[in-house]
Amino acid sequence: MTRQTLSQRKRAAIVEAAVLELRDKGFQAMSMDALAARAEVSKRTVYNHFASKDLLFQEIAKLIFAQSNEVTAIRYQADQSIASQLTDYGRNELELLKSPRFRDLCRVMIAECIHSPQLAAEAMLKFAEQEQTLDQWIADAVADGKLKPVDANYAATQFHGLIKAQAFWPQLLMGQPFPDDTVCEQIISDAVMMFIGHYTQANQS
Repeated sequence: MTRQTLSQRKRAAIVEAAVLELRDKGFQAMSMDALAARAEVSKRTVYNHFASKDLLFQEIAKLIFAQSNEVTAIRYQADQSIASQLTDYGRNELELLKSPRFRDLCRVMIAECIHSPQLAAEAMLKFAEQEQTLDQWIADAVADGKLKPVDANYAATQFHGLIKAQAFWPQLLMGQPFPDDTVCEQIISDAVMMFIGHYTQANQS
């Protein structure tokens, strides 16, 4: 395991403090003074790493997509069934969605989508390419003749929606508890069955 330098540790502390500050106060109300105090660094150190709040917000957006991509990366395997590959993907996604830290990051992003749509849109545009592994998987499955011709992003968004409708949005917006393991498996099974029922070629699931 690579040991972080002092500068890297301070940068990480600033980002973690920013997540909490943004979650508690929002982007407009967050001050660099309060952020520095929460991170236990000087204000100059904050500005040395992030010259503006906009850059700090972009770093948080980058963390969301990087963490998502790391956990849910999927590569199409022609010798494995569509159902088994999607099931593995769904399990990995649910592991990500149950993380309180990930949900905190998402709350920050969603709040700024409402209050500062231009800022959020710029961050989303810059880092969206990091969350396209399922899109590519679907495109590869289509090319292999295992899925019907379909817009990959459209189909991927549908699959994500089937999972997040039960295991993300109710927790994020209404404070509901995260589903237990049995319910999670049911969510994945139902999402996979609905997806392959609509998109797979005959006898290809």
